[in-house]
Amino acid sequence: MRKSTALFVFEFKLFFRNVINLIFVLLFPSSMVLLFGSIFGNEPSALFGGYGTIDVSVPSYICMIVAVTGLMSLPLTLCTYRQNKVLKRLRATTLRPYHIIGTQFAVNLIMTIIGAVLLISVASAVYHIQFIGSAVSMILLTILVVCCIFSIGVLIASIFKDAKTATAAANIVYFPMLFLSGATIPIELMPAAVQKVASFLPMTHAVNVLKSVWLNKPIGDYYQSLIILIVVFIVCAVLSVVFFKWG
Repeated sequence: MRKSTALFVFEFKLFFRNVINLIFVLLFPSSMVLLFGSIFGNEPSALFGGYGTIDVSVPSYICMIVAVTGLMSLPLTLCTYRQNKVLKRLRATTLRPYHIIGTQFAVNLIMTIIGAVLLISVASAVYHIQFIGSAVSMILLTILVVCCIFSIGVLIASIFKDAKTATAAANIVYFPMLFLSGATIPIELMPAAVQKVASFLPMTHAVNVLKSVWLNKPIGDYYQSLIILIVVFIVCAVLSVVFFKWG
C-alpha cells in the first residue's frame, strides 16, 4: 500500500510537469466555452431542442477532457516507461501490472475531474448553463465513459512497444474521436454522412450519453450507447490484460 501511494504521488507530480497535458485538460475546454459562447451565446435554439449552445456543449467538452487524458496522456506515459526500461525495473519489485495501470488510471481520472469541475465552473459563471439531469446519474455515467475511453488508451499502451508507434496509434484514434464525435463541434451541425460515420466511434456514444443525462432525457434515448460503451470497456480491458508487456 505504501509503495502504491508513493507511486501515485510521484506520477501526480509528473503530470503537472507536462505543460501540454495541463493546457488541454485544464485550459483548452474552458477556452472553447468562452470562444463559442462569444460567437453563438447561450440563447435557446430549436436546433438543440430549446437549449443553448453552451448548455449542450459542456457535457461534450467533458468528453474532450476524457479523450486527452485517456487516449494521449495515459498510453504515452506507459509506453515511454516501457521504452525507457522503467517497467522492467518495476517488475523486479513487488509491484504488479495492475499497480502501474491503476496508478496511471487514478492520476488521469483525478485530472479529468479537476478539468471538468473547472469547465463547469467557468460555463456556469459566464453563461448560467442549465443542468436539469440527475447529479448522481451524471457522475456514474461519466465514470463509465472514463472507463471506456481509458480502456482504449490502456489497450494502445499494451499493444505497442515504444512511444513513437504508440503516439502514431493514439493520434489515429484520438483525432477522429475528437472532431467527429461532437466532443468539440456539436454533431447536430455536421452533415448526415459525417454523423453516420461518427456513429461507429465510441466517443460519439460517450457524448450522446452525457448530453442525454445532462438534459434529463429518458434512458431509452441512449440505452444503445450505454451498451456500446460497456462492451467496448470490457473488450479493451480483457485485451489489455492479454497483451500487456513489461518490456
